[in-house]
Amino acid sequence: MSSSPAHATLHDIVQTRLAASGLPAEARGLVLSALGEPPPAPSGSPTGVYLRAITVAGFRGIGRPARLQLPQGNGLVVVTGRNGSGKSSFAEAVEMALTGQNSRWNARSQVWTSSFKNLHSQTNPEIEVELLVSGESRPTVVRREWTGARVEDSSAAVRRPGQGSEQPLSALNLAHALTAHRPFLPYAELGGALDKPSDLYDKVSGILGLGPLTEACKVLRDQKNALGKKVAASRQALLPLLSALSPVDDPRARAAYAELSGNRPDLSAVEALAVGDGAQAELRALRRMAELVGPDAQAVREAAERVRTASRALETIRHGAAEDARERAELLDRALAYHRGHQGDGACPVCEAPDRLDEAWAVRARAEVTRLREEAASAEAVRAESRSAWAAARRLIGDPPAGMPESLTVSWREWQACREGEDIGRFAEVGTRLAEECRLVREEAAKRLADQDNRWNDLVGAVAAWCREAREVTEIRIRLPLVKLADEWLHEVHDDLRAARMSAQGQDARMYWAIMRQQSNVSLGEIRLAGNRTQRKVELDVTVDEVPGAALGVMSQGELHALALSLFLPRALADESPFRFLVIDDPVQSMDPAKVDGLAQVLETVAEFRQVVVFTHDTRLTEAIRRLRIRATILEVTRKERSEVEIEVSDDPVERALKDARSVVGDPRLPDGVAAAVLPGLCRVALESAFVEVARRRLLTADTEHDVVERRIAEARRSSDIAALALGVEPGEVVGRLNRTIGAWAGEVFRACNRGAHDQEGFEAAFRGTGKDPIEYVTKLARRLREAN
Repeated sequence: MSSSPAHATLHDIVQTRLAASGLPAEARGLVLSALGEPPPAPSGSPTGVYLRAITVAGFRGIGRPARLQLPQGNGLVVVTGRNGSGKSSFAEAVEMALTGQNSRWNARSQVWTSSFKNLHSQTNPEIEVELLVSGESRPTVVRREWTGARVEDSSAAVRRPGQGSEQPLSALNLAHALTAHRPFLPYAELGGALDKPSDLYDKVSGILGLGPLTEACKVLRDQKNALGKKVAASRQALLPLLSALSPVDDPRARAAYAELSGNRPDLSAVEALAVGDGAQAELRALRRMAELVGPDAQAVREAAERVRTASRALETIRHGAAEDARERAELLDRALAYHRGHQGDGACPVCEAPDRLDEAWAVRARAEVTRLREEAASAEAVRAESRSAWAAARRLIGDPPAGMPESLTVSWREWQACREGEDIGRFAEVGTRLAEECRLVREEAAKRLADQDNRWNDLVGAVAAWCREAREVTEIRIRLPLVKLADEWLHEVHDDLRAARMSAQGQDARMYWAIMRQQSNVSLGEIRLAGNRTQRKVELDVTVDEVPGAALGVMSQGELHALALSLFLPRALADESPFRFLVIDDPVQSMDPAKVDGLAQVLETVAEFRQVVVFTHDTRLTEAIRRLRIRATILEVTRKERSEVEIEVSDDPVERALKDARSVVGDPRLPDGVAAAVLPGLCRVALESAFVEVARRRLLTADTEHDVVERRIAEARRSSDIAALALGVEPGEVVGRLNRTIGAWAGEVFRACNRGAHDQEGFEAAFRGTGKDPIEYVTKLARRLREAN
């Protein structure tokens, strides 16, 4: 199969290939079902993310707050410092801020994970990372702070431009990208990248964008395995069932054995045997009777006793003071109602005494009613208990169970009739009698069941269960070939796309290895992702002195680091990655000088389209950068007492070119004419570097996207082009703009440096008689450019 266009989604690719696959419609449906719905397009995720600054306080080797400011845009930044200076704390801080983890501490003991706090800091650690996002002039700030003694006791928040309040880190929507396009390569990860084939596979395959397809393959493979297991299990379950049926001297067992021994058993006939005839119906009736549930005799007796106790208490209060108080209260209530109903005072309706039912009488009567009601409360409690006891007794009377024998019908009707009456003696007598009758029925049924030949009956359940599974397996036998077709087809598509997409990544990795190998006798060929699940691995075609071999076993540690870096870079530099920065910690260790040169050249290549931040204590890298004239910003980290960290610019492109120019001019060892020949080019490099800095700052301030800025800078091939980009004019207007904004001398200096590389005499003539050497003028112009812009 051939690969598909990179811009097409996986769902588009699969559907296009399915249409031409020739698979049955059912198999195509299985593929699409396994793949699921296309994921929604990501929204809200930042793109073109650069690092602007890292501020660290109380974390690792940094005590008081220290801020590492980084140049904007693409380019190489090297952060140097001796071991223990605190430089790696900045690298670890970026990873911790964005992920909450640090690969250096993975699988480490608690001694490591509990030592993240700086010993000289009295406050909790805090990290702040400023990110510049394309199209935004102000930074996005990620802040992580700790509230406990464990490294896990931290929380992170993000503040986006234009948003007043902080949001959770998840609001950035970068979790997937931080896994698939991880922009960090710490030394611990670099050193162990090749240790576990499966881990390397996961890291490399993550950038290929085949996650949904890989998951769909797993779904189909799991379906195929599950269906195959059910078919095998059905075959295996039949053997012991036939062995159990064979010795049973029963016509039903013999018929079932004969049917099940055939190639295509009639499942309906076997199920009819399991259901059985009239005798079987009688057996089922016996089983129901053996499980018959009647009244609970003990519960009936207890309920009856409770009702009797409540009745005795009720009888007692009928002739007591409480009952008398209740009756008097009711009588007074009726008299008060009469008084209210006749609209005022009047004669007593009982004794006809005049003016007895007046307002004074009503007040006294109402008070007496209240007193009598309190006195009668105990009588009401007794009545409530009587009602509750009867209700509980009646709840014991249930409906007759299904399958109840006719012999119990009369007794059960009598039992249900007890719901209506209040004869507790009848309730107790009928309930206990019915409970005993049910017990006798159960015992008789159980005895009759015990007398039956249970050997066939014991097999009925197994026969019926096997038939149910066999019916499912019959459907599975139709479905399984389709699932196998879908599984094989989708795995082939997956492997084809994996190989095609890996080919491009492998080419980049081989290119980086070719630059870094520098005198190594190990050559790197094709890189393939192979296997799946526990057998997944990255296959490396390598040769040692042009002989195929297992390179990992003979490569030095420095070569292994270089190879791991070659595999890491394509993953981090994928177009789909939102990150435009890379943070690499200590890549130089164990490399020989030649490979350090190769590393510097690789970093230079990557820095053309990424912001590359390298932390190292090895001075060989900065020496190679200077010697190879690689444009880079070099920052030096120094640590003072009590973990106070300072960062200084060790060398920027402008100062480095000027320094080189001064070194050339002041070197008496150079042959005659060499300095004069080299000087114009160095002055031109210094000015171009200043113009690049000014151009990048001007364009980013104007909210131009980072990618556009870097492309425009890369396309400015001539000095006049980059100067025009910096000043915002046309190339032919550069000299005039310099003369107007800085001075007439500025345009002349630019013109001299621009043509000096090809016109040494003209360069010298431009500065002759000024009293100053060219380096002073170039230094002054570069400074004015950077200050004014």
